[in-house]
Amino acid sequence: MKNAEAFDEIIHAIERLASFLTQCPRGNLGKYKDEIAKIAARSGLPEEIPECFRAVLIPFSPLFDLVQDARNDAMHQGAFARHLTTHAIELALILEDALRCSEEPRVSDYMVRNPVCAELWQPIAFVRQQMLAGSFSFLPVKNKDGEWCLISDHAIATFLGADKTERKKRMVLPLEKAEKELKPAKCVQEETSLEDAIRTLIDAPLLVCSEVDPKRLLGIVTAFDLL
Repeated sequence: MKNAEAFDEIIHAIERLASFLTQCPRGNLGKYKDEIAKIAARSGLPEEIPECFRAVLIPFSPLFDLVQDARNDAMHQGAFARHLTTHAIELALILEDALRCSEEPRVSDYMVRNPVCAELWQPIAFVRQQMLAGSFSFLPVKNKDGEWCLISDHAIATFLGADKTERKKRMVLPLEKAEKELKPAKCVQEETSLEDAIRTLIDAPLLVCSEVDPKRLLGIVTAFDLL
């Protein structure tokens, strides 16, 4: 979404998926329509749901044709347009949902690996910067007892307050000064089923830790990741 002219990356990924499934060399996107349709059929998004809400959702077949036409125009004529990216993203979301239905998904399939973490010694200003730069609502952090917790953007905002003078003073304080703002994290293992993860997920992300070493953080998964 950040680059409205980069939908070719999505199309290349779809072509590679179809090439892998058919064990055939990569070719024209239209050549793979039937194979891609078989994958998409595992989800309710290709036909059933769009037929009921055609005003906002496009069925798989016409959507695929739109993307194919867009690919041909863009690759050969350089005719990029914003709506072409939208169609490519819609097609990718259908396939993503279909692949999710194909097996018993694990939380490790959806987690963000190597998440950015905060440290108690880091100044509040730096933690705030990390949140803003990455659009993070939460950052994992270990408390003084070595237990995994979460620090939220809401906690940082309320800790800093609105008074300019006080805000400057608090910006340079280490995160440990705001340790009371830390929220104990709910941790799961990488083999936790998606069903169990969703049941555990309430109002904050889940931290995915190693089964061998529970103190070792493998990833983080949010409600957005499971949509």
